[in-house]
Amino acid sequence: MKIALLTASGIGSRIKQDIPKQFIHVDNKPLIIHTLEKFQNHPEIDEICIVILKGWDQMVKAYAEQFGITKLKMITFGGKSGQESIYNGLREVKKAHPN
Repeated sequence: MKIALLTASGIGSRIKQDIPKQFIHVDNKPLIIHTLEKFQNHPEIDEICIVILKGWDQMVKAYAEQFGITKLKMITFGGKSGQESIYNGLREVKKAHPN
């Protein structure tokens, strides 16, 4: 099984918006959906695990449903650093697939 791990837990402070940059709409879709669609349509990816900011999980779930992202199976939250966020994602994958 091949699982894509997407880290998207940055706050996007440099763009000075009210929402994290991954939720800004480009071509009528949030940026995060553009990325998720690439993994969704990749024939060798079986599942997607996404690492996001706390408090945005319901938004991600709603967008995934709206845009038909069926491979999204795991959602977890970012840490204090990029390294910690990746670790959290890997831990979530291991929890879902212990073997």
